[in-house]
Amino acid sequence: MSSLEEFAKNEKTQSNRVAWRDRTEENQKLWKEAIDGINKGYSVTTVARWLIKEKQCPLSIHTLRHQLKDTQDVYS
Repeated sequence: MSSLEEFAKNEKTQSNRVAWRDRTEENQKLWKEAIDGINKGYSVTTVARWLIKEKQCPLSIHTLRHQLKDTQDVYS
């Protein structure tokens, strides 16, 4: 049985996942608009529902709410 460090050195998998908000320039603009909306006082849930219903974001409302809150915390 190896340590995590030994295992990680030999592990060949890589994460090639790109966050939805970073996949396209349009998504980046929508994410900025969403954060601006939260800063204007719209609820995180309302903004997340807008992204899902109006902008066809495939993420769950739970995931969006957490990511929006995390982004807002970074820029606040």
